[in-house]
Amino acid sequence: MSEFNHTHGGSMKLREKFFGSVLLLVVTATAWRILTPRDVVQVTAMFVDERPAPTFQLLDQNGRQANLQSYLHRHRIVLVFFDSSHGLNGDPLMRRIREFAPAIKRTGIRLIAISTPMTPEFKSQAENFPFPVLHDTRSGYPDSSSVMWGTAILPSTKSVADIRPAIFVIEQTGLVEWDGNKPKPIADSELFLTQLISGS
Repeated sequence: MSEFNHTHGGSMKLREKFFGSVLLLVVTATAWRILTPRDVVQVTAMFVDERPAPTFQLLDQNGRQANLQSYLHRHRIVLVFFDSSHGLNGDPLMRRIREFAPAIKRTGIRLIAISTPMTPEFKSQAENFPFPVLHDTRSGYPDSSSVMWGTAILPSTKSVADIRPAIFVIEQTGLVEWDGNKPKPIADSELFLTQLISGS
């Protein structure tokens, strides 16, 4: 009987030592976690509002119908709205795009320019342009491409509203980035063109 009590007592002491060691480890680990500063990793979710690009059908510089729908889902498209009051050669942005148009085209990107109809003195500049130059003859009207894309300068006292220069990128999926109820233009046209030309 005394042998049993001796053995039983020894087992109890071993268990007490074991649980004491475990408890000490738990307390030590908890204290270390509390006292040791941990880096806080902040993850910012970037939400890009992409929706289908508003489509249109306009006449190009040669009087042919040009429908945006025919380009969608086949190419990445760079849509350039410009002010035609000084013609194509008088617009710095259009001059630069024309200069690098062959290199841009080789990347598979399709360039399309849109403005109000040019005066006869500037019309000939567009005839041999290396990409479509479309005429928005209804700029300022609710169903016009310039209003749908947010580039018409309104209110306007003219029969055809002037167009605010802007560049948009339509992905091959047919989607374009939006800001509110209009497509969102590229923030820095010069930087975008530099990156586009360099292939970055």
